[in-house]
Amino acid sequence: MARAGAGDGPMDYATLTSLNPSEFEDAAGGYKTVGDMAGQAKDDVENRIIASVRKTTDGQSVLEGHAADAAVTQLRKLATNFHYTQVECALITTALNSLAYELRAAKDKLDAAVEDAEAQKFTVGPDGSVSYPAAGDKVDGKVPEGGTVTGSAKGKPTNQPIDPTGDANDAADALERQAANIHPNPNFGRAVAIANRIAQAVYDATQADEKWAPKLRTLKADDDLSVAAEDWIDAKKDTREVRSGAKEYLGEIKPPPKDGDPKSNADWWKGLSEQEKADYISMHPDSVGNLNGLPADVRDEANRAIFEEKRAEYQTQYKNIPEEPKPKYVSSGRAMRYSDEWLEWRQKYEGRRAHLKSALEGMKAIQKRFDRTGEGGLPEAYLLRFDPNDDGRVVLANGNPDTADHTAL
Repeated sequence: MARAGAGDGPMDYATLTSLNPSEFEDAAGGYKTVGDMAGQAKDDVENRIIASVRKTTDGQSVLEGHAADAAVTQLRKLATNFHYTQVECALITTALNSLAYELRAAKDKLDAAVEDAEAQKFTVGPDGSVSYPAAGDKVDGKVPEGGTVTGSAKGKPTNQPIDPTGDANDAADALERQAANIHPNPNFGRAVAIANRIAQAVYDATQADEKWAPKLRTLKADDDLSVAAEDWIDAKKDTREVRSGAKEYLGEIKPPPKDGDPKSNADWWKGLSEQEKADYISMHPDSVGNLNGLPADVRDEANRAIFEEKRAEYQTQYKNIPEEPKPKYVSSGRAMRYSDEWLEWRQKYEGRRAHLKSALEGMKAIQKRFDRTGEGGLPEAYLLRFDPNDDGRVVLANGNPDTADHTAL
Protein backbone atom coordinates (compact mmCIF):
# COMPACT_ATOMS: atom_id res chain seq x y z
CA MET A 1 0.00 0.00 0.00
CA ALA A 2 1.17 3.56 -0.65
CA ARG A 3 2.59 5.71 2.07
CA ALA A 4 -0.50 7.97 2.39
CA GLY A 5 -2.17 7.64 5.74
CA ALA A 6 1.10 7.35 7.62
CA GLY A 7 1.27 11.02 8.49
CA ASP A 8 5.08 10.86 8.58
CA GLY A 9 5.68 14.23 6.96
CA PRO A 10 4.92 16.07 3.72
CA MET A 11 4.09 13.90 0.73
CA ASP A 12 6.31 14.28 -2.30
CA TYR A 13 5.69 14.26 -6.02
CA ALA A 14 6.97 10.73 -6.56
CA THR A 15 4.69 9.29 -3.88
CA LEU A 16 1.61 11.03 -5.25
CA THR A 17 2.48 9.95 -8.79
CA SER A 18 2.52 6.28 -7.77
CA LEU A 19 -0.43 6.58 -5.42
CA ASN A 20 -3.52 4.47 -6.13
CA PRO A 21 -6.50 5.80 -4.13
CA SER A 22 -8.48 2.66 -4.92
CA GLU A 23 -6.25 0.79 -2.46
CA PHE A 24 -7.86 2.75 0.35
CA GLU A 25 -11.30 2.11 -1.09
CA ASP A 26 -10.48 -1.60 -1.19
CA ALA A 27 -9.43 -1.44 2.46
CA ALA A 28 -12.66 0.41 3.26
CA GLY A 29 -14.60 -2.33 1.51
CA GLY A 30 -12.84 -4.92 3.65
CA TYR A 31 -13.80 -3.12 6.85
CA LYS A 32 -17.37 -2.76 5.59
CA THR A 33 -17.53 -6.50 5.04
CA VAL A 34 -16.24 -7.15 8.55
CA GLY A 35 -18.73 -4.66 9.99
CA ASP A 36 -21.61 -6.23 8.09
CA MET A 37 -20.59 -9.66 9.33
CA ALA A 38 -20.37 -8.37 12.90
CA GLY A 39 -23.83 -6.81 12.60
CA GLN A 40 -25.28 -10.05 11.30
CA ALA A 41 -23.55 -12.00 14.07
CA LYS A 42 -24.97 -9.60 16.66
CA ASP A 43 -28.48 -10.11 15.32
CA ASP A 44 -28.02 -13.89 15.22
CA VAL A 45 -26.81 -14.00 18.82
CA GLU A 46 -29.54 -11.73 20.15
CA ASN A 47 -32.49 -12.96 18.14
CA ARG A 48 -31.70 -16.58 17.31
CA ILE A 49 -29.11 -18.09 19.63
CA ILE A 50 -30.33 -16.54 22.88
CA ALA A 51 -33.89 -17.31 21.82
CA SER A 52 -32.85 -20.93 21.26
CA VAL A 53 -31.38 -21.09 24.75
CA ARG A 54 -34.75 -19.98 26.10
CA LYS A 55 -36.66 -22.34 23.85
CA THR A 56 -38.69 -25.03 25.54
CA THR A 57 -39.11 -28.64 24.52
CA ASP A 58 -42.20 -30.37 25.90
CA GLY A 59 -42.56 -27.55 28.37
CA GLN A 60 -38.95 -27.72 29.57
CA SER A 61 -36.15 -25.25 28.86
CA VAL A 62 -33.16 -26.49 26.90
CA LEU A 63 -31.04 -24.99 29.68
CA GLU A 64 -32.36 -24.26 33.14
CA GLY A 65 -31.42 -22.33 36.22
CA HIS A 66 -27.88 -21.02 36.62
CA ALA A 67 -26.68 -22.70 33.45
CA ALA A 68 -29.23 -20.85 31.35
CA ASP A 69 -28.56 -17.54 33.09
CA ALA A 70 -24.80 -17.91 32.68
CA ALA A 71 -25.11 -18.80 29.01
CA VAL A 72 -27.40 -15.87 28.27
CA THR A 73 -25.08 -13.45 30.14
CA GLN A 74 -22.06 -14.54 28.11
CA LEU A 75 -24.00 -14.43 24.87
CA ARG A 76 -25.12 -10.86 25.58
CA LYS A 77 -21.49 -9.84 26.13
CA LEU A 78 -20.61 -11.47 22.82
CA ALA A 79 -23.44 -9.62 21.07
CA THR A 80 -22.20 -6.34 22.56
CA ASN A 81 -18.70 -7.02 21.20
CA PHE A 82 -20.14 -7.70 17.75
CA HIS A 83 -22.19 -4.49 17.95
CA TYR A 84 -19.17 -2.39 18.94
CA THR A 85 -17.16 -3.96 16.11
CA GLN A 86 -19.95 -3.09 13.68
CA VAL A 87 -20.00 0.55 14.78
CA GLU A 88 -16.23 1.02 14.70
CA CYS A 89 -15.81 -0.72 11.35
CA ALA A 90 -18.42 1.61 9.88
CA LEU A 91 -16.40 4.61 11.11
CA ILE A 92 -13.16 3.23 9.66
CA THR A 93 -14.93 2.56 6.36
CA THR A 94 -16.13 6.16 6.10
CA ALA A 95 -12.72 7.52 7.13
CA LEU A 96 -10.87 5.46 4.52
CA ASN A 97 -13.35 6.33 1.78
CA SER A 98 -13.01 10.01 2.64
CA LEU A 99 -9.21 9.75 2.54
CA ALA A 100 -9.44 8.06 -0.85
CA TYR A 101 -11.84 10.76 -2.07
CA GLU A 102 -9.47 13.58 -1.10
CA LEU A 103 -6.38 11.79 -2.42
CA ARG A 104 -8.11 11.07 -5.72
CA ALA A 105 -8.97 14.76 -6.10
CA ALA A 106 -5.30 15.63 -5.54
CA LYS A 107 -4.11 12.86 -7.88
CA ASP A 108 -6.49 14.05 -10.61
CA LYS A 109 -5.05 17.57 -10.29
CA LEU A 110 -1.54 16.17 -10.58
CA ASP A 111 -2.33 13.95 -13.56
CA ALA A 112 -3.99 16.85 -15.39
CA ALA A 113 -0.98 19.10 -14.78
CA VAL A 114 1.49 16.44 -15.97
CA GLU A 115 -0.64 15.81 -19.05
CA ASP A 116 -0.59 19.52 -19.89
CA ALA A 117 3.17 19.59 -19.39
CA GLU A 118 3.63 16.70 -21.82
CA ALA A 119 1.35 18.37 -24.36
CA GLN A 120 3.60 21.42 -24.35
CA LYS A 121 6.79 19.33 -24.60
CA PHE A 122 7.79 20.17 -21.04
CA THR A 123 9.50 17.65 -18.78
CA VAL A 124 8.42 16.99 -15.20
CA GLY A 125 11.30 15.98 -12.98
CA PRO A 126 11.21 13.38 -10.19
CA ASP A 127 10.89 16.20 -7.66
CA GLY A 128 7.92 17.82 -9.45
CA SER A 129 9.95 20.57 -11.09
CA VAL A 130 9.12 21.50 -14.68
CA SER A 131 11.73 21.96 -17.40
CA TYR A 132 10.85 23.96 -20.51
CA PRO A 133 12.67 24.32 -23.85
CA ALA A 134 14.15 27.37 -25.48
CA ALA A 135 11.61 29.59 -27.23
CA GLY A 136 10.76 33.20 -28.05
CA ASP A 137 12.14 36.04 -30.11
CA LYS A 138 15.90 36.13 -30.53
CA VAL A 139 17.82 38.41 -28.22
CA ASP A 140 21.29 39.36 -29.43
CA GLY A 141 20.85 36.73 -32.09
CA LYS A 142 19.97 33.94 -29.66
CA VAL A 143 16.67 32.26 -28.83
CA PRO A 144 15.99 32.61 -25.08
CA GLU A 145 17.21 29.48 -23.33
CA GLY A 146 15.00 26.97 -21.57
CA GLY A 147 15.18 26.25 -17.89
CA THR A 148 13.65 24.51 -14.89
CA VAL A 149 11.19 25.92 -12.38
CA THR A 150 9.82 24.63 -9.10
CA GLY A 151 6.23 25.46 -8.20
CA SER A 152 4.64 26.54 -4.96
CA ALA A 153 1.26 25.69 -3.55
CA LYS A 154 -1.49 28.29 -3.57
CA GLY A 155 -0.39 29.68 -6.94
CA LYS A 156 -3.52 31.35 -8.30
CA PRO A 157 -3.23 32.88 -11.79
CA THR A 158 -4.85 36.29 -12.09
CA ASN A 159 -4.47 39.42 -14.15
CA GLN A 160 -4.85 41.71 -11.15
CA PRO A 161 -1.90 43.87 -10.02
CA ILE A 162 -0.26 43.46 -6.60
CA ASP A 163 -2.71 44.19 -3.79
CA PRO A 164 -0.82 45.74 -0.85
CA THR A 165 -3.62 44.60 1.46
CA GLY A 166 -3.22 40.96 0.40
CA ASP A 167 -1.24 38.31 2.27
CA ALA A 168 2.26 37.09 1.44
CA ASN A 169 0.96 34.46 -0.96
CA ASP A 170 -0.99 37.08 -2.90
CA ALA A 171 2.06 39.32 -3.19
CA ALA A 172 4.29 36.43 -4.24
CA ASP A 173 1.77 35.39 -6.87
CA ALA A 174 1.62 38.90 -8.28
CA LEU A 175 5.44 39.15 -8.45
CA GLU A 176 5.57 35.74 -10.11
CA ARG A 177 3.08 36.84 -12.75
CA GLN A 178 5.02 40.00 -13.45
CA ALA A 179 8.20 37.95 -13.86
CA ALA A 180 6.44 35.62 -16.29
CA ASN A 181 5.14 38.55 -18.32
CA ILE A 182 8.56 40.13 -18.78
CA HIS A 183 10.49 36.87 -19.21
CA PRO A 184 11.88 36.58 -22.77
CA ASN A 185 10.93 32.90 -22.99
CA PRO A 186 7.14 32.50 -23.22
CA ASN A 187 7.47 28.95 -21.95
CA PHE A 188 8.61 30.24 -18.58
CA GLY A 189 5.20 31.47 -17.47
CA ARG A 190 3.46 28.30 -18.72
CA ALA A 191 5.99 26.13 -16.89
CA VAL A 192 5.52 28.08 -13.67
CA ALA A 193 1.75 27.70 -13.88
CA ILE A 194 2.05 23.94 -14.35
CA ALA A 195 4.65 23.63 -11.60
CA ASN A 196 2.32 25.49 -9.24
CA ARG A 197 -0.50 23.10 -10.07
CA ILE A 198 1.76 20.17 -9.31
CA ALA A 199 2.84 21.73 -6.03
CA GLN A 200 -0.79 22.44 -5.14
CA ALA A 201 -1.76 18.82 -5.82
CA VAL A 202 1.07 17.53 -3.62
CA TYR A 203 0.08 20.01 -0.92
CA ASP A 204 -3.57 18.90 -1.03
CA ALA A 205 -2.55 15.25 -0.76
CA THR A 206 -0.27 16.05 2.17
CA GLN A 207 -3.09 17.87 3.94
CA ALA A 208 -5.40 14.88 3.48
CA ASP A 209 -2.73 12.48 4.69
CA GLU A 210 -1.89 14.54 7.77
CA LYS A 211 -5.56 15.02 8.61
CA TRP A 212 -6.59 11.39 8.39
CA ALA A 213 -3.51 9.63 9.79
CA PRO A 214 -4.17 10.62 13.45
CA LYS A 215 -7.92 10.10 13.08
CA LEU A 216 -7.41 6.57 11.77
CA ARG A 217 -4.96 5.78 14.57
CA THR A 218 -7.60 6.63 17.18
CA LEU A 219 -10.12 4.21 15.67
CA LYS A 220 -9.02 1.25 17.71
CA ALA A 221 -10.38 -0.47 20.80
CA ASP A 222 -8.77 -1.69 24.00
CA ASP A 223 -7.14 -5.11 23.77
CA ASP A 224 -9.70 -6.78 26.00
CA LEU A 225 -13.00 -8.57 25.48
CA SER A 226 -15.13 -6.21 27.55
CA VAL A 227 -16.94 -3.28 25.96
CA ALA A 228 -17.16 -0.71 28.74
CA ALA A 229 -19.03 2.58 28.93
CA GLU A 230 -15.78 4.36 28.09
CA ASP A 231 -15.60 2.47 24.80
CA TRP A 232 -19.05 3.65 23.73
CA ILE A 233 -18.22 7.21 24.76
CA ASP A 234 -15.07 6.99 22.61
CA ALA A 235 -17.18 5.67 19.73
CA LYS A 236 -19.39 8.75 19.91
CA LYS A 237 -16.32 10.99 19.96
CA ASP A 238 -14.86 9.05 17.02
CA THR A 239 -18.08 9.66 15.09
CA ARG A 240 -17.80 13.42 15.60
CA GLU A 241 -14.14 13.38 14.52
CA VAL A 242 -14.77 11.39 11.36
CA ARG A 243 -17.85 13.42 10.46
CA SER A 244 -15.97 16.72 10.81
CA GLY A 245 -13.07 15.46 8.71
CA ALA A 246 -15.23 13.91 5.99
CA LYS A 247 -17.33 16.98 5.16
CA GLU A 248 -16.30 17.06 1.49
CA TYR A 249 -16.82 13.34 0.98
CA LEU A 250 -20.12 13.27 2.87
CA GLY A 251 -21.22 16.42 1.04
CA GLU A 252 -21.61 14.26 -2.07
CA ILE A 253 -24.44 12.35 -0.34
CA LYS A 254 -27.85 13.86 -0.89
CA PRO A 255 -29.42 14.70 2.51
CA PRO A 256 -32.93 13.56 3.42
CA PRO A 257 -35.82 15.88 2.49
CA LYS A 258 -36.50 18.56 5.05
CA ASP A 259 -39.68 17.76 6.98
CA GLY A 260 -40.22 14.89 4.58
CA ASP A 261 -43.23 12.60 4.78
CA PRO A 262 -42.74 8.79 4.94
CA LYS A 263 -42.98 8.40 1.16
CA SER A 264 -40.42 11.11 0.34
CA ASN A 265 -38.12 9.74 3.04
CA ALA A 266 -38.42 6.25 1.57
CA ASP A 267 -37.74 7.56 -1.95
CA TRP A 268 -34.65 9.39 -0.71
CA TRP A 269 -33.32 6.25 0.96
CA LYS A 270 -33.92 4.10 -2.10
CA GLY A 271 -31.99 6.61 -4.20
CA LEU A 272 -28.77 6.17 -2.21
CA SER A 273 -26.10 3.62 -3.04
CA GLU A 274 -25.32 0.90 -0.50
CA GLN A 275 -22.15 2.71 0.58
CA GLU A 276 -23.99 6.02 0.92
CA LYS A 277 -26.59 4.33 3.09
CA ALA A 278 -23.88 2.84 5.30
CA ASP A 279 -22.10 6.21 5.57
CA TYR A 280 -25.29 8.03 6.47
CA ILE A 281 -26.26 5.52 9.17
CA SER A 282 -22.76 5.71 10.64
CA MET A 283 -22.42 9.50 10.55
CA HIS A 284 -26.02 10.56 11.23
CA PRO A 285 -27.69 7.82 13.30
CA ASP A 286 -29.85 10.36 15.14
CA SER A 287 -31.36 11.50 11.84
CA VAL A 288 -31.80 8.05 10.34
CA GLY A 289 -33.33 6.60 13.47
CA ASN A 290 -36.23 9.05 13.50
CA LEU A 291 -37.09 9.09 9.79
CA ASN A 292 -40.52 7.61 9.17
CA GLY A 293 -40.61 5.69 5.93
CA LEU A 294 -37.20 4.06 6.26
CA PRO A 295 -36.96 0.28 6.77
CA ALA A 296 -37.44 -0.79 10.38
CA ASP A 297 -34.14 -2.68 10.51
CA VAL A 298 -32.28 0.45 9.33
CA ARG A 299 -33.89 2.64 11.98
CA ASP A 300 -33.28 -0.03 14.62
CA GLU A 301 -29.58 -0.22 13.72
CA ALA A 302 -29.19 3.55 14.00
CA ASN A 303 -31.13 3.84 17.26
CA ARG A 304 -29.32 0.93 18.88
CA ALA A 305 -26.01 2.75 18.37
CA ILE A 306 -27.46 5.94 19.87
CA PHE A 307 -28.91 3.90 22.74
CA GLU A 308 -25.56 2.35 23.66
CA GLU A 309 -23.66 5.62 23.41
CA LYS A 310 -26.24 7.63 25.36
CA ARG A 311 -26.52 4.99 28.07
CA ALA A 312 -22.74 4.95 28.47
CA GLU A 313 -22.68 8.76 28.60
CA TYR A 314 -25.41 8.91 31.25
CA GLN A 315 -23.88 6.11 33.31
CA THR A 316 -20.56 7.94 33.37
CA GLN A 317 -22.16 11.27 34.27
CA TYR A 318 -24.22 9.65 37.04
CA LYS A 319 -21.16 7.89 38.41
CA ASN A 320 -19.18 11.16 38.48
CA ILE A 321 -21.75 13.10 40.51
CA PRO A 322 -20.32 13.54 44.03
CA GLU A 323 -22.07 11.71 46.81
CA GLU A 324 -24.62 13.65 48.82
CA PRO A 325 -22.76 15.49 51.63
CA LYS A 326 -23.25 14.34 55.18
CA PRO A 327 -24.49 15.47 57.56
CA LYS A 328 -27.44 16.89 55.68
CA TYR A 329 -28.57 18.92 58.72
CA VAL A 330 -26.60 20.97 61.22
CA SER A 331 -27.75 22.64 64.42
CA SER A 332 -28.36 26.35 64.47
CA GLY A 333 -29.12 27.40 67.99
CA ARG A 334 -32.24 25.48 69.02
CA ALA A 335 -33.20 24.65 65.42
CA MET A 336 -31.79 22.48 62.68
CA ARG A 337 -30.95 23.68 59.20
CA TYR A 338 -29.52 22.30 55.99
CA SER A 339 -25.74 22.39 55.89
CA ASP A 340 -24.14 24.83 53.46
CA GLU A 341 -22.32 21.94 51.76
CA TRP A 342 -25.58 20.07 51.17
CA LEU A 343 -27.36 23.16 49.82
CA GLU A 344 -24.52 23.76 47.40
CA TRP A 345 -24.61 20.12 46.31
CA ARG A 346 -28.38 20.23 45.80
CA GLN A 347 -28.14 23.33 43.64
CA LYS A 348 -25.45 21.81 41.44
CA TYR A 349 -26.39 18.17 41.23
CA GLU A 350 -29.79 17.16 42.57
CA GLY A 351 -31.82 18.01 39.46
CA ARG A 352 -29.25 16.50 37.11
CA ARG A 353 -28.98 13.34 39.18
CA ALA A 354 -32.75 12.90 39.18
CA HIS A 355 -32.87 13.30 35.37
CA LEU A 356 -30.03 10.85 34.83
CA LYS A 357 -31.53 8.31 37.20
CA SER A 358 -34.91 8.50 35.49
CA ALA A 359 -33.37 8.21 32.03
CA LEU A 360 -31.21 5.26 33.04
CA GLU A 361 -34.22 3.49 34.52
CA GLY A 362 -36.01 3.97 31.21
CA MET A 363 -33.01 2.57 29.31
CA LYS A 364 -32.91 -0.37 31.71
CA ALA A 365 -36.52 -1.14 30.83
CA ILE A 366 -35.68 -1.00 27.11
CA GLN A 367 -32.75 -3.36 27.64
CA LYS A 368 -35.00 -5.77 29.53
CA ARG A 369 -37.29 -5.88 26.53
CA PHE A 370 -34.34 -6.62 24.27
CA ASP A 371 -33.26 -9.38 26.63
CA ARG A 372 -36.69 -10.98 26.69
CA THR A 373 -36.62 -11.81 22.98
CA GLY A 374 -37.45 -15.49 22.66
CA GLU A 375 -39.30 -15.79 25.97
CA GLY A 376 -42.57 -17.57 25.27
CA GLY A 377 -42.07 -16.96 21.58
CA LEU A 378 -41.74 -13.16 22.03
CA PRO A 379 -40.41 -11.73 18.72
CA GLU A 380 -37.35 -9.54 18.44
CA ALA A 381 -37.75 -5.88 19.34
CA TYR A 382 -37.16 -3.01 16.90
CA LEU A 383 -36.15 0.36 18.36
CA LEU A 384 -37.84 2.81 16.00
CA ARG A 385 -37.28 5.94 18.06
CA PHE A 386 -34.98 6.77 20.93
CA ASP A 387 -34.40 10.24 22.27
CA PRO A 388 -33.94 10.63 26.06
CA ASN A 389 -33.75 14.40 25.55
CA ASP A 390 -37.23 14.50 23.99
CA ASP A 391 -39.34 13.78 27.07
CA GLY A 392 -37.89 10.26 26.97
CA ARG A 393 -39.98 9.34 23.94
CA VAL A 394 -39.33 5.80 22.77
CA VAL A 395 -41.00 3.70 20.08
CA LEU A 396 -40.51 -0.07 20.31
CA ALA A 397 -41.97 -2.62 17.92
CA ASN A 398 -42.57 -6.26 18.76
CA GLY A 399 -41.49 -7.85 15.53
CA ASN A 400 -40.72 -6.12 12.26
CA PRO A 401 -43.44 -3.53 11.58
CA ASP A 402 -42.62 -3.67 7.89
CA THR A 403 -44.16 -7.13 7.83
CA ALA A 404 -46.58 -6.97 10.78
CA ASP A 405 -48.19 -4.25 12.88
CA HIS A 406 -47.08 -4.78 16.46
CA THR A 407 -45.87 -1.33 17.50
CA ALA A 408 -45.75 -0.26 21.14
CA LEU A 409 -45.15 3.24 22.46
